[in-house]
Amino acid sequence: MESGFKSDCGKIREQNEDNYLQTEQNGLKIFAVADGMGGHNAGEVASSIAIEMLRDHNFSFNRVPGDLIEVIEAINNQIKNKAEQNPEYQGMGTTLTAAVLSENQVYIGHVGDSRAYLLRNREFKQLTEDHSLVNRLVKDGKITAEEAKDHPQSNVLLQALGTESQVDIDLIELEAKTGDLFLLCSDGLNTMLSDREVKSILLEEKSLQQKADKLVQRAKEFGGYDNITINLFAVS
Repeated sequence: MESGFKSDCGKIREQNEDNYLQTEQNGLKIFAVADGMGGHNAGEVASSIAIEMLRDHNFSFNRVPGDLIEVIEAINNQIKNKAEQNPEYQGMGTTLTAAVLSENQVYIGHVGDSRAYLLRNREFKQLTEDHSLVNRLVKDGKITAEEAKDHPQSNVLLQALGTESQVDIDLIELEAKTGDLFLLCSDGLNTMLSDREVKSILLEEKSLQQKADKLVQRAKEFGGYDNITINLFAVS
């Protein structure tokens, strides 16, 4: 399996609070992106907790969906407890979009507004749904998708790990096919580049690492207002 990854601070932020994971365990391939939030380095702490607990979780080949829910709930509790015990971490949280490839099945656990995309047969599709205020407003017909791009509350999340005792986790399952290309990313990418622009770069005849590098480069050229993290893997 080919993969590529790149994480960058961007052009405005002083610190990168994103974290990512590419690992293999018990015959399973695991990929993730976490975008932390909170002052005084707390965002980086929250996203690090998410990635470390995901890496250390003992996934079972026969119960990947249950394992994903279990570990994400544990991450939520761990971050919330750490914030309650440390005043400097009060209010910290993180998004998490994690994909587990098990033979020909891909399972995705998702909370927040990081994203998972699939490029299949030149069709580019967003698999996850943003847990954000602007996405809710679009779904409710109160604003248009175009208005959502520059909405003043575009950074308001309705769900993140560590901010509430209970969390609703989106679980997506799909059959992987040869040639599929999966992209996990923090919102520092999709707030700078349109889906059309991202698709165009993914279709270029380059390695996945070159594609990841190019996506970050272009996001920075278009402003780079936030941390940018790219996690790519292809099914062969």
